[in-house]
Amino acid sequence: MSMLFSKEIKLEILNELKNTNNNLQVITAYCKKSAIEFIQNNITNPIENKRLMVRFTFDDIVSGASDLDVYEFCKAYGWEMYLRFDMHAKTYIFDKKRCIIGSANLTSRGLDLRSTSNYEMATLTDIEPNDLQRIDSLFNNAIRMNDEIYQKMAYCVSDDQLNRPNKRNNWSDDILSLFVPDISVLFTYDFPNCQSPRNLAIGALDFLSIPDNSSFEDIKVAFRWSKAYIWLCDILKQAPNNQLYFGSMSEKLHNILVNDPRPFRKEVKVLQQYLLNWVVELGMEHITVDRPNHSQRIVYVNR
Repeated sequence: MSMLFSKEIKLEILNELKNTNNNLQVITAYCKKSAIEFIQNNITNPIENKRLMVRFTFDDIVSGASDLDVYEFCKAYGWEMYLRFDMHAKTYIFDKKRCIIGSANLTSRGLDLRSTSNYEMATLTDIEPNDLQRIDSLFNNAIRMNDEIYQKMAYCVSDDQLNRPNKRNNWSDDILSLFVPDISVLFTYDFPNCQSPRNLAIGALDFLSIPDNSSFEDIKVAFRWSKAYIWLCDILKQAPNNQLYFGSMSEKLHNILVNDPRPFRKEVKVLQQYLLNWVVELGMEHITVDRPNHSQRIVYVNR
């Protein structure tokens, strides 16, 4: 294992590309067309299997952090493209043998392709068979990008949509509903550790993998794709009338947490209350929380 810093990351990627023969996989939160062009232009051998996974949230595209036409480039040059709206990793995998993993997104700033680039850190390491299985699982639970999804996304970020009075602030529901990751286990660290997203201590956003100085809207977008929120949406969709009361939700949460030792029910209820507080304060569109009797009721609303 060796540490790589900024320019060294780009040079090591170039070195690995020269020796890659069969399989190239890139996993990145942000992706710019100029950067994937750089990768493609420096492929030496005819690589048959090329896969790209990106985050591609609505805000990523509108803010310019990622380019929507990366998909058109992938189609033209034989890359399979996948989306995961919860993606935060940055990994470059060569022939299923070695990988560069660190902070460098597939962007001009991330790969030091411009004069004002980011200072990045990464490491070059070998890949174990178990790691490959987990990578495959990551792709299997992602959205395979196609023309239909691309056209729907292009419409969502069109000038007509962005400039209307009630302007859009997310992908349409038919796009969002495509991403259904398998949440089979949860840990206590997958949940907020404070009551409110408006009153944050240092490290309070670690469970979302975003910086402490993130904007309220950034917090909301990241929370939408957190494991805890996705799990909550899933169990509500499966419940009668798409609703659960506090006690029933506590039981389901206690059963899915796998911390060792297992948390006490009192601790579980605190985690649950924090989660529901964040749902309310962030104004999450698909979940309402009320109290028609003595117990809180949590309802999934398919808007």
